[in-house]
Amino acid sequence: MKNQSSKKKESLILERLDAIESHLKKFKSKPLNAVQAAEYLSISLQHLYRLTSQRKIPFHKPSNRYIYFFEHELNEWICSNEKLKMKNEKLEDEEEEEPP
Repeated sequence: MKNQSSKKKESLILERLDAIESHLKKFKSKPLNAVQAAEYLSISLQHLYRLTSQRKIPFHKPSNRYIYFFEHELNEWICSNEKLKMKNEKLEDEEEEEPP
């Protein structure tokens, strides 16, 4: 009985390990240059540079020459902006509903 229980635990551990490994592979993205990042975000290159100069978007500049972006950071940025946008829209709706 102990042997069967330990085999179940081992199987469960291996399943979870596989799930963790596949999840981590999503974050092992190669860096994107500015053109690729702009295409990925569907924005103009000029707008991307404006966001970086305002430090509104995550980027890396390791050699003081070129800037790089990582997909997972851009995805997180998109999600955080969507949440902020939804929160602002909710606040605006609440303000409109209040009587003067």
